[in-house]
Amino acid sequence: MSDKNSSESASLGWKFVLIVGVLSAIFLGFFYLAMSNEPDYMPGAQRKAEQEQMQQKAEHSTEQNAQHSDDMPGMDMQEHKQSTQ
Repeated sequence: MSDKNSSESASLGWKFVLIVGVLSAIFLGFFYLAMSNEPDYMPGAQRKAEQEQMQQKAEHSTEQNAQHSDDMPGMDMQEHKQSTQ
């Protein structure tokens, strides 16, 4: 009878290890997907947000300059520079 008990406990041992491994993998997978790349309080995230704001301002000013130059169709670049000075 001792052989039967030892084989049952060995069978339960590898099944337990397999179940724990699968559950751990599932938990870590959800945890990985739920986490963002970098929390907002990290300095890199703050710098990135500042860079994005600066880029948006630059794009906005470029668009305004393009619209302004479209408003003066007969002017060449030198005349435009002189009129803005």
